[in-house]
Amino acid sequence: MTATQHPADHRPSVRRRLAATASVLTALGVLAAPALAPASSTADTLTFPYIAEFFDADGGTLSGDATIHDKRLRLTDQVKDQAGAWSTDDTFPSDLGLQIDFDYAMYTTTPDEGADGLLMFLADGSAPQGVGAYGAALGYACRASTTTGGDVPCDLPGVPGGFAAVAIDHYGNFSKSINQSGPGARPDSVVVRGSGDGVTGYRYVTGVPAPGGTVTDGPRTRKVRVTLLPGDAGELFMSVRTETAGVMKTVLDRVPLHGDGQTPLPATLRLGFAAATGSHVDVHEIDDVRVSQPADLGVSQDMPSSGRAGEPFTYTIAARNHGANDSDPSRLEVTVPPSLTDVTWTCTAVPGSTCATSEGTGDVDTELGLPRDGSATIEVTGHLSADASGTLESTATIAPAANLADVDEADNVSVVTSTVDSTPPPTAQVETDKSVSPSTGVRPGDELEYVVTAGNRGPAPAEDVGAVDELPAALRFVGSEDDCTAEGQVVTCRSGRSLDVGEHVAFRFRAVLDEGYTGDGSDVVNVATATSPTDPDGGDPSTEVVIGVTRPGDGGGDGGGDSGDGDDDGGGDGGGDGGSGDDGGSGGAEGSGGGSGDDGGSGGAEGSGGDGHPAGTRPGRSGALAWTGSDGLGLLGGLGAVAVALGGTAWWLQRRRTRRTSSGDPAVTERWTGPAGGGS
Repeated sequence: MTATQHPADHRPSVRRRLAATASVLTALGVLAAPALAPASSTADTLTFPYIAEFFDADGGTLSGDATIHDKRLRLTDQVKDQAGAWSTDDTFPSDLGLQIDFDYAMYTTTPDEGADGLLMFLADGSAPQGVGAYGAALGYACRASTTTGGDVPCDLPGVPGGFAAVAIDHYGNFSKSINQSGPGARPDSVVVRGSGDGVTGYRYVTGVPAPGGTVTDGPRTRKVRVTLLPGDAGELFMSVRTETAGVMKTVLDRVPLHGDGQTPLPATLRLGFAAATGSHVDVHEIDDVRVSQPADLGVSQDMPSSGRAGEPFTYTIAARNHGANDSDPSRLEVTVPPSLTDVTWTCTAVPGSTCATSEGTGDVDTELGLPRDGSATIEVTGHLSADASGTLESTATIAPAANLADVDEADNVSVVTSTVDSTPPPTAQVETDKSVSPSTGVRPGDELEYVVTAGNRGPAPAEDVGAVDELPAALRFVGSEDDCTAEGQVVTCRSGRSLDVGEHVAFRFRAVLDEGYTGDGSDVVNVATATSPTDPDGGDPSTEVVIGVTRPGDGGGDGGGDSGDGDDDGGGDGGGDGGSGDDGGSGGAEGSGGGSGDDGGSGGAEGSGGDGHPAGTRPGRSGALAWTGSDGLGLLGGLGAVAVALGGTAWWLQRRRTRRTSSGDPAVTERWTGPAGGGS
């Protein structure tokens, strides 16, 4: 029998190829399934502040390998080729701007060198939620399923509707070329990639070395702050700060998320986090996510560089909103210096802004309504205590409304200092000059004008200079053209002027001497004193100013005495005494001479006048012709009377001789032997 040859059966090999193809397709389907997950049906508007503490996944959707582990979002475990993501179910307007704060942990407990990294991403709010590829894609971007052959186009999709992502890239492959965009591996970097969808896009935008590296000390977290600020229409900028040794440092500032190669800004955005492992592994965790609208408040203080103990002290605090969003209420607190006493403060806001409290005392604690570009000013006033010394310090703090987060906290606290000057301040020294007119010959009822001049010897200016003058009881104030007024006997003058060193100001006022005054003026004495509040020990008083007073009736004496009668022999009596003058008056008129006798006898001596003294107090006559108030003049008067008598006698003898000679009487010639000097 001949064996029949049958053709070879190839069906087993075909079945093997079909099975292999099915396996590949199944694997691709598993990887792609999260990216094709339907969009959340609860895409409401996200409210702020939004806080996720990850007790569970509420408020967001887990994708890929992401889980909740020990109250943290664990995006990957220490397993190769994992990719996990979580994104918010609600979305927010893309022109709103956000500040996103979160903590992360990136570590491994194996000898592995660790990979790959984690990131925060934004996606179109209308796109379905999902996760991107593993390895270099970090769960956001697309990638090629093979890593051989260099720059291979993506065949594993990225996050649906991805708009931007910022990565903390440990291994460095997020900077490799993806869809021909990327400078190459950059380990321990902070990297930004742009928009993409499916297997297209996800361009490289920028990257910088991460300060302090990227991994954490085991599960201990580090902080990251991402700020999104809108610009002009369609513009959005991203800034990134990371924690290094407990200090937040800016690593990326205002990176534009618009321009060439970038999808136009969608109407809404969704927030998410993703991470991946590849050939090496790390645990990637997120915790304490807090999302707020951005604000940019600032506070500053303007305080004098020094103050003087015991004197008033004033300074101001200014609060402003430089951000894109209104902040109401914004809490302002100011701790004033302890040495400042009797503290009061006022709050004044520009139009559109508000102060919850317009004034207060002590430390400031109030709320401000600060719209965009709004501001308010606080003025603090008090007195430095007399024993103040050293340094004054004031601390002011401004905080945005609860739904906001400040993008620049560096200017949210202001601390200013001032030095206390405890040396006594320079003061003014005012001095006084005073005069009166008339100063003599004043009679009761007369009006006097006083001039008080205030001057400043310095060294400081004299403020609000005036003068005071207490009038004696015999004077009465009647008026002034220089703002001088009287209350009782005290005259007060005011100028309202400030005098520099060497300057003067004069005050004039009028007063009347009492009509019943009977003195001589020696008791009408007064002193003026200049005043100024900046001369703390009082002004120097003037010298005493006196007046001389004359009483009415001074100088009124009686008339002279009676005339004497002559006799036949010419021996008439002299005139009588002059009358006595009034007290303090001048003497009276002299008496007239004696009458003539038949033979022409000589007249008597003249009577003396009044002596200017009260009656009965005049000194002895001493033979004087008239009382003049001097004994020497009395002697002179007596000699004059003798001379007159001798002259009269000589004249009489000469006359008789002439008569007898003419009548031929020889006896006359015989008896004349010399000049006339005596009687017969």
